[in-house]
Amino acid sequence: MDLDVRRLRVLHEVALRGGVTAAAGALHVTPSAVSQQLVQLSREAGCELVERSGRGVVLTAAGQVLAAHAERILGAVEHAVAGLAVLHQRVGGTVRVAAFPSAAGALVAPAAARAMAEHPDLDVRVVEAEDLQSQLDLRSATIDVAVRQEYDHVPVTRTAELDRHPITTDPMHLITPAGWGRATRRLADLSDVPWVASAEHTPCGRSTLRACHLAGFEPDIRHRAIDFALTLDLVAAGLGAALVPGLALRNVPHGVDVRPLDAPLTGRQIFAVTRPRGDGPLRPAIDALLRALAATAPGRPGSTTPGRAAPGRPGTLPAGLVPGPVQ
Repeated sequence: MDLDVRRLRVLHEVALRGGVTAAAGALHVTPSAVSQQLVQLSREAGCELVERSGRGVVLTAAGQVLAAHAERILGAVEHAVAGLAVLHQRVGGTVRVAAFPSAAGALVAPAAARAMAEHPDLDVRVVEAEDLQSQLDLRSATIDVAVRQEYDHVPVTRTAELDRHPITTDPMHLITPAGWGRATRRLADLSDVPWVASAEHTPCGRSTLRACHLAGFEPDIRHRAIDFALTLDLVAAGLGAALVPGLALRNVPHGVDVRPLDAPLTGRQIFAVTRPRGDGPLRPAIDALLRALAATAPGRPGSTTPGRAAPGRPGTLPAGLVPGPVQ
């Protein structure tokens, strides 16, 4: 029995994405092409791997067994490629990295530029994606590195299927309308004001609520904004106070006071995730990007991204930031 590795990847995508159409989108081919590859793989395997279910398909018992092996086989091929790259001491090729919005611009973009400047044969491709999507794309090997976040009070479930690489801590900041004259570093000082928060289901929204509870009050949340730029605009308009992480404070509009949060301290951990390397080495190109991310992170020597804000006059911003229009 000879099984084509490329067709095994198609089966893996169908299993991971839950259908032919979604797998085709991830592989940038037509659903018809995916179906044809599955038919051919079934012939190679000598048994049916998928069967009709409503308007889509599901894996048969044999398909589930082969899909589980396919993920391990694809991982072994990747480890072999990494071993050869280490042997030749070559840092080159393409590395695809996905990151959530505030990290993509403030952290990943300068790290990608730094890595490519240090290694001219390296090509880093950046994709904006939320955490769950980037983790799915990582498992499917459509990306190589996912930059993710974990807020205090909202732990992320860890899995042995992926390797975690710490990058930095991103502390939360209290932002208030300058017209209020109530710039502060303590949450408890703002127990009587309206609030702007992220959506209830988001880690940031849940972390904000929990931090306020720890400070001894129930926040009067009147506005919800997933985009931090909108959060800043709402605060600038005098509509409420908010908790915002430092990396989201690159473009702070006029009329906003920014203070690092004092008590209770809260923030988020930013980390990279890669497919498990087992006992072998990381591909040198991936390792180069991870080192650039760590070197570019706030608070590191040579960092080019914003660090923690210092207390001071109204409108104080994290180091290196300049008030201006929100992009």
